[in-house]
Amino acid sequence: MLALPWALLAAPACDGGERKSIAEQIGPPTKKVSELKQDAGVSEEELARRRKEAGFKTKAEIDAELAAENAKEMEKAEREWIKTRIKEYKQLDVDTGKFIDDVEKEAGKWAAAKDPQKAADKGIKPLQDRFKALIKQIDKLSERSTKGGNTQASYNKLFRPLEEIVNNLGPTIASEAAFTEAIKNARTELEGINKALEEIEKDETLTVNKFKDGEGEGDAKDKKKK
Repeated sequence: MLALPWALLAAPACDGGERKSIAEQIGPPTKKVSELKQDAGVSEEELARRRKEAGFKTKAEIDAELAAENAKEMEKAEREWIKTRIKEYKQLDVDTGKFIDDVEKEAGKWAAAKDPQKAADKGIKPLQDRFKALIKQIDKLSERSTKGGNTQASYNKLFRPLEEIVNNLGPTIASEAAFTEAIKNARTELEGINKALEEIEKDETLTVNKFKDGEGEGDAKDKKKK
């Protein structure tokens, strides 16, 4: 094959003009995407609305839905934890209610006593010991506040102010407005917890763990053998 002369390769096009590059032939873009949207009169809000109506979801929306679903499943498991131990939780509430009543009564007695300080010194420690026992109960049931979900959060709201009361017991505490308000709030919080326990106990969608603390394992093994 004969090699073509270099001059021939650089020859102008047959129309007599110089051959243009591809970019030059295409030319500059007419408009940007944003300009096209503006020309169409469609705002970002309108586009978002249309996408939503068409069933499209953003990544943020999908992530939020997944997070909500996971939270719902986790809370169900926590409620099942409580339902499995419902008798113990209800007994805790009975003990706590009696403790709140007794703190209020004892504080009133100290203030009315002939020697308020002496009466308080005698009555404070028994109340502090009872409160410690209540904390042990809730710590055992909730595995130190790691179980119970939203209901455990309510118990925390109940016991923290009660702890403040117990730590500040004295001969004149009954006359303090903060004490009266704290006792009132404690009863309100306990009432809410009692209602929550009733709902959990009646919730048929919750499954009770028959093998709590190893209970029922022997019966299950016997059934397998048969």
